[in-house]
Amino acid sequence: MKKVILSGAIFFCAFSFAQTGSDRDSNGCIGSAGYTYSKIKENCLRVFEQEIKMTQIDQKNSSASMAAIIFSDNKRKAEILLPGENIILKKKCKKDIWKKGKYILTPTETGYKLEKDNIAIYQ
Repeated sequence: MKKVILSGAIFFCAFSFAQTGSDRDSNGCIGSAGYTYSKIKENCLRVFEQEIKMTQIDQKNSSASMAAIIFSDNKRKAEILLPGENIILKKKCKKDIWKKGKYILTPTETGYKLEKDNIAIYQ
């Protein structure tokens, strides 16, 4: 009986400790704590702590997600930290316009706008 109780207690403690921070990705970032890896900064970051943030533009969804923009030191690259993916856009001309495939990032009067297939998705 003592062995069964002791085994159960050990299993419960081991399971509890394994849950906290056990979701590190291949870069060592803990997703459950809100961290994602930035290729430009080469570090784990949290979107909500970044200086430049955008909110999802979606009239159908009652809860909008947040994205952040990380610029390289020379501003030739912009990394967009989106829920579930990060995209690195490259500056395409002398004006502040960054592109990659179907994504375009442009400045606005109040911040930035991200378009996908010519439709604004974050601002």
